[in-house]
Amino acid sequence: MENYLNLMILGATRYDIDGHKGGSVYAYSPAEPDDENRVGNEVMKIACDFKHIDQLRNHADKLPAMFIVKAQMKAGAGGKVTFKALELKPADLTKKPANAQA
Repeated sequence: MENYLNLMILGATRYDIDGHKGGSVYAYSPAEPDDENRVGNEVMKIACDFKHIDQLRNHADKLPAMFIVKAQMKAGAGGKVTFKALELKPADLTKKPANAQA
């Protein structure tokens, strides 16, 4: 299942171990206000392809920044849901949401 996520990307890492390449994108989101067990921001680690790190390198001077991430939901360890980034696009901050007041 694919989803589009609006995420504040903090940074990313990549690896190349014996020809197995991959990477991770780190993003954060505010804790839900009605969740009494969390406070502050939550950091998410999202798997990605090696090539996505080079793509983010073009935006390094602007990080952290908002990105629209096309992600695939996958089953992770312990029955938890994980995401794999399929596409990363910088959010266009020059456009106003449809419901914004001028």
